[in-house]
Amino acid sequence: MLHRRGTLSIFILQGVIHFATLFNVDEKNGMQFTGPVEDMFGYSVQQFENEEGKWVLIGSPLVGQPAKRTGDVYKCPVGQGKPSDCIKLELPEFTTIPNVTEVKENMTLGTTLVTNPNGGFLACGPLYAYRCGSLHYTTGICSNVSSSFKVINSVAPAVKECKTQLDIVIVLDGSNSIYPWTSVIDFLKKLLANIDIGPNQSQVGIVQYGSDVGHVFNLSQFNNTHDILQAAQQIKQRGGDRTMTALGIDTARKEAFTPERGARPGVRKVMVIVTDGESHDSYNLDNVIEDCENEGIQ
Repeated sequence: MLHRRGTLSIFILQGVIHFATLFNVDEKNGMQFTGPVEDMFGYSVQQFENEEGKWVLIGSPLVGQPAKRTGDVYKCPVGQGKPSDCIKLELPEFTTIPNVTEVKENMTLGTTLVTNPNGGFLACGPLYAYRCGSLHYTTGICSNVSSSFKVINSVAPAVKECKTQLDIVIVLDGSNSIYPWTSVIDFLKKLLANIDIGPNQSQVGIVQYGSDVGHVFNLSQFNNTHDILQAAQQIKQRGGDRTMTALGIDTARKEAFTPERGARPGVRKVMVIVTDGESHDSYNLDNVIEDCENEGIQ
């Protein structure tokens, strides 16, 4: 009895395997789409249809390599032209998350393609990242594309607000005791290069003093690091026979951190003093530093 059941089971299994080996791919009317192998053209594929006709969507996640690997998606027509007439959609240009410092160079868009039953599709890049301070956070991103191949919006749920906002005022000693001035500019440029400057990040203002005090840059004057570095290169030494450090600090406290000069409510205030240590009004330093601390200036 057990032997007969075993024979029946084997017979049924053989029948299932036989039908499972069948397929219905149309080999006679097959189409071939070609693209750069080094860009991983064909890594992902989806059939797609809109009012214009039928398409094959092809992901190519290493488009832009070797310098960049932004990736992209091609639309290839079915029955509308030559099989080789694939068009790159240029999705990375329009795939963006506002108010963050994006790192899109290696986001590999097109690694995943998912069609939307209601029209359109999602193209995703798992290596999209954003920068917060000196750190990079890889979150991935998806581009929501309409049936007419236009980016509707971008989705990156793991992106969080970068809370590195600072209002920084640099107080430079520009008196005659500072020599050579180029060493101050070199130090200033190195300092600025390590600050993330932007509308939703840090701002930098510069005050310079000698015998008197003057404002060089307002906090809101530059909205990126590159531009302020270019401007810093051109700062001239103020000069002056006296080194009024306390006056420089007090002027920065009273004037540089005002809304009129770009100070933002609720943002931390930081003052950086660059001097050789000699001061003609050192008797007043403790008082002006205490005033800064009382106003929350670090």
